[in-house]
Amino acid sequence: MARFMNHTVCLASALLLSAVLGCGESTPTLVPLTGTLTLDGQPLPFKSLMLVPADGTPGHGAGGYSDGQGNYQLRAIMPGALKDFPGCPPGKYQVVVTEPQIPLSDASFADTSTQDAASDEPAPAVMLLEMAPKKQVKGVIPAMYTSNLTSPLAVEVVEGVEVAKLELVSK
Repeated sequence: MARFMNHTVCLASALLLSAVLGCGESTPTLVPLTGTLTLDGQPLPFKSLMLVPADGTPGHGAGGYSDGQGNYQLRAIMPGALKDFPGCPPGKYQVVVTEPQIPLSDASFADTSTQDAASDEPAPAVMLLEMAPKKQVKGVIPAMYTSNLTSPLAVEVVEGVEVAKLELVSK
């Protein structure tokens, strides 16, 4: 009986030790990646972009949106994460550019830390409507860029390179 208890204690200790050692927040290496999204040399504002891992690149890639000047900043896609992780894991990616699910405007990129902190009141619906863009230009993205199966745009993310100009062409 003592021999059985000794094995049980050893097994329980090993399981506890492996659980404790395995309970750290493990974030993969991320490269901060910013840049400009253009179409035929002109900034492409308010578009959604995603870096889809090419064969052999682990992880889920990264995504982001271009602002009113076509500038973007990518965030790693981490299923189950409770916070954003700026950057993208190193590797090779196909670039997919699409219209965003919800309309974007300059107000979408406004710094929310400058809002009146004394008020917990949500913004009135009228203000939200005023912040919405007056006219959304749709359909300017050439169809080939809207799928990772057809997009000719590829990028390699490597440590030390933090800016990538993503240039789309219409023809």
